Amino acid sequence: MGLLIGSIGYGQSAVDSLLQELDATLADSKVYAEKKEVRIRELKEQLKAPGVDSMTRYGLYDQLFEAYRLYRFDSAMQFIFTKLEFAEATGRADWILDSKLKLSAVLTSAGMYKESLDHLEAVERELLSGTNLEFYYHTYKLLYESLRDYASDDTYAPYYDLKVRAYQDSLLGTLSPDSDGYLLESGVLLLSNGKLEAAEDIYRDIVNEREVPGTAAYARAAATLAHIYARQGQQGLQKKFRILSAISDIQAAVKENAALTDLAVQLYREGDIPRANRYIEFALADANFYNARQRKVEISEVYPIITGAYQMQIERQKAILGRYLGIIAVISVLLVIALVWIYWQMRRLARARKNLHQANVQLQELNQQLKEANFVKEEYIGHFLNQCSVYIEKLENYQKLVRKNVLAKKMNTLLEMTEPDAISQAELKEFYANFDAAFLRLYPDFVSEFNGLLDKGERVNLKNGELLNTELRIFALIRLGIADSNKIAHFLRYSVNTIYNYRAQIKNKSSIDRDQFEEEVMKIGAIPA
Repeated sequence: MGLLIGSIGYGQSAVDSLLQELDATLADSKVYAEKKEVRIRELKEQLKAPGVDSMTRYGLYDQLFEAYRLYRFDSAMQFIFTKLEFAEATGRADWILDSKLKLSAVLTSAGMYKESLDHLEAVERELLSGTNLEFYYHTYKLLYESLRDYASDDTYAPYYDLKVRAYQDSLLGTLSPDSDGYLLESGVLLLSNGKLEAAEDIYRDIVNEREVPGTAAYARAAATLAHIYARQGQQGLQKKFRILSAISDIQAAVKENAALTDLAVQLYREGDIPRANRYIEFALADANFYNARQRKVEISEVYPIITGAYQMQIERQKAILGRYLGIIAVISVLLVIALVWIYWQMRRLARARKNLHQANVQLQELNQQLKEANFVKEEYIGHFLNQCSVYIEKLENYQKLVRKNVLAKKMNTLLEMTEPDAISQAELKEFYANFDAAFLRLYPDFVSEFNGLLDKGERVNLKNGELLNTELRIFALIRLGIADSNKIAHFLRYSVNTIYNYRAQIKNKSSIDRDQFEEEVMKIGAIPA
């Protein structure tokens, strides 16, 4: 999957597209977690293999620790202690130092600062060199950064900040100027000194050139860019890189993350409460799975605010729903009155049609008036029936919307009031029954005349109690002037392909030229000029 990065401006449509990508990634989160589990199981199986030498065993313990480090805190702790015990058993000083440093680092990320400091102070600085020395300074720097951010006051934070800068200088002094580590630490230093544009250039190079989307390193770099843009007041780019960071965290099965929480807070402030609630719920589930106190505490500070706002929004929607239900009740009464009136009008028109049929064919003027009245009648009935159909569809969609909103909070009582099939099916059955009765009052001989257009063995046989069936209703609508298959499908709640098939099947049974069949249907019940 390619995540394009580059433009300074970032529009809402691009952000919406990334949010959709994040939603799809969240939906597949179990797939990414299972990949992680498969890798962990493979490493554990290698540990069980006979004849594993000390070097390989130590490497497997380290790989298992790294696999769990950002995935599950308690398991990471288990394997770092196992790794440390094994290192001590072998007497390898470099392994012991490496294990202690990594133990301190994971304790810092979990908010266990005292324990982390205890382990660091137990490390003999004089024994360190190379990458262990670099990691020693880096771990101390991270610890004091965390303490500074945690204190966030005027008493202890400045002291911790001095410690951070001292260990940062030592770290930069040990790193090669050409290394990625030196580049990253330079970016951190620029950021802490307020040189945002220079820091932005470094982290843009990291996400564009040095790291691959879908990795923890990419997620960290994208999160730092989001922090830079937040300080610059560029909300669109801030949101973009928080989304990219969250996507990479999920794809890398990183449960110890902050990007999704930060994104939820930003969306909450922008008023996108449902999505903010969904993301903070997911972030809390990740924090519970990772099982480190610090991340849970951080999320607990914002979780009640976002979920409380979401609950308030649900309550407002319930109030609006109550008003809509009242409006629907009024409309339903008006529709019943309208149906009675239309039925009465159809009876009058049917009687007029019968009387006009019996009138003198020589009275051309009267006959023309009857045709005009018949035309108006057909157009009016067709329009009304279409409106009824549209209303029923809107009612169905409304019921589904209510169901969807309710399902999000499992409100069973309201669900029972808005079952999507109970009302619509009853209304459709009554609606079609009224249509059949009304149509046959206008065209009482429609069925027999329609069958007269078919081969004897192919004529339509109605079941007991049926006035019309689906095939007859299709051609009844055609007789009323509704020949568009889309409109017929909309009216009868079938797909357009189904309507095409019905029409084709009936035409194939015709006793006349199939191309003339619908023209002959239009003549059923017509009064000659």
